[in-house]
Amino acid sequence: MYTALEKKQFFCVLFLKHIFTGKTGGRVHSTIEKAYAKINLALHIEGRRPDGYHLLSMVMQTVDLYDSIEIRQLNDTSDISMDMDFGGRDTDENISCGGDNLCVKAARLICSELPESHGYHMHLVKNIPSAAGMAGGSSDAAAVLRGINKLEGGYFPKKKLLEMAVKLGADVPFCIDGGLCVCKGIGEILTPIESKFDPLLLLAKPYDGVSTPAAYKYFDENPVTAPGHFSKLVDGLRSDDHGLILSNLHNDLEDASKHFCPVISQIEDVMMRNGALAAKVTGSGPTVYGIFENEDDRAGASKELQAASLAADIISTGFIRPDYQ
Repeated sequence: MYTALEKKQFFCVLFLKHIFTGKTGGRVHSTIEKAYAKINLALHIEGRRPDGYHLLSMVMQTVDLYDSIEIRQLNDTSDISMDMDFGGRDTDENISCGGDNLCVKAARLICSELPESHGYHMHLVKNIPSAAGMAGGSSDAAAVLRGINKLEGGYFPKKKLLEMAVKLGADVPFCIDGGLCVCKGIGEILTPIESKFDPLLLLAKPYDGVSTPAAYKYFDENPVTAPGHFSKLVDGLRSDDHGLILSNLHNDLEDASKHFCPVISQIEDVMMRNGALAAKVTGSGPTVYGIFENEDDRAGASKELQAASLAADIISTGFIRPDYQ
């Protein structure tokens, strides 16, 4: 429940927003948000909580590949809805736009926390491959939280957005700001890292997917971890020691991902054979990221992957630090 003072403050914020933006009456307000993908430079499973959630230590990095989501505020309804397209991508991905979509869940969650809410319609342009280990859905949900908060006059502080984000998934809090971070707990404990490491990347998502619950179950039954890599990787990133970075990239779910999608090993082999400095799985897979020093090597790996039809999506990109407003 909100006090009379809190409601008064909320409506004052909305009134001032309308006065200074000229958006009054029954007009539709809108914003377009970018939702960047991520890769895991490290994913270490520390254990499990009593409620079954896995405790994680991760190093996550935003990459220059993003979905775009237009969020329209509707003054004549309180309904939440969405539609989407794939921005010209040739894909057979089948993504629900109903109540099980993280964008819809995020919109309903933030609206439930407002003393008075509008309806919202969202149009998502999906450029990040789905079920790829790159936090596409999580980043979309974070963009919805940012966007609706913006349209509501910045009603919630960042701390409150992060509290809502963790309710939606382990990657969502990171995706609120992105960048390069150590992420711990169930994703809610974030520590930004300053680093100059900025390599060329090649992303390759196989045709077959990997179920995240199945990957964690496989790990629980076959636990193989390397905790020593984690601190060394963080030290390497902070000191710009490329050798230390490249020798300590690690993902505890890589074996599980390869178990369910064996072609991952072939993709890694192609990248390494073409000069990659490292090739690893991100998240629970199945996407492989390759780190390259020069464009010729990256182009050669991309060409060979395409010729062998080893991956549904092959994307050249790099690191980015988003400037979300």
